[in-house]
Amino acid sequence: MIRKFLLALFCLCVASSPAVAEDLQTFSGRVQVLVSASDSIKGKIESYLSRELRSLGDIVVTDDNPRWILSVVALEAESKGGFKTGVDLSVVILESFNNQYVVNVTPEKSKKLVSVMTSSLYSYTGHWLRVGAPEDLRSMCNGIIADFDSSELKKARDIWQIMIDSQKSKKKKIPNK
Repeated sequence: MIRKFLLALFCLCVASSPAVAEDLQTFSGRVQVLVSASDSIKGKIESYLSRELRSLGDIVVTDDNPRWILSVVALEAESKGGFKTGVDLSVVILESFNNQYVVNVTPEKSKKLVSVMTSSLYSYTGHWLRVGAPEDLRSMCNGIIADFDSSELKKARDIWQIMIDSQKSKKKKIPNK
């Protein structure tokens, strides 16, 4: 709840500046993909998830300053004879905490400490479990990204669009001098 309040506050602050409207670009999300799995499937999962994220068109897959982390733990189910019978994927979605608001309202003498203490905080936003046959691994990964898109990215895009629309309406109201 606090995260949503801070995000709305940020949007209002940004939206209150007419000069920002020209600088706002289209939405772009930064996502890190972390996979813990056996070597036989780890690369495939990373590739499938990253490829599907990039295909959304407005997502950058990166390890540098991501807004979201998709953390996947994958297990291969095997029969007693060693035959691979299935794949289990546990997916946790984390969203980074933007600490700039907290730091800005902190007294000057404590800003550095508060910044360090809050710079690596994350919000847990979801956990999914996918179970399927080994040959379904790609479609399972595609489903994960589809769920992530509808649960997380849609909200972020909607807020971004509200900011842009607000800026455009404010710009129309300001008379040219």
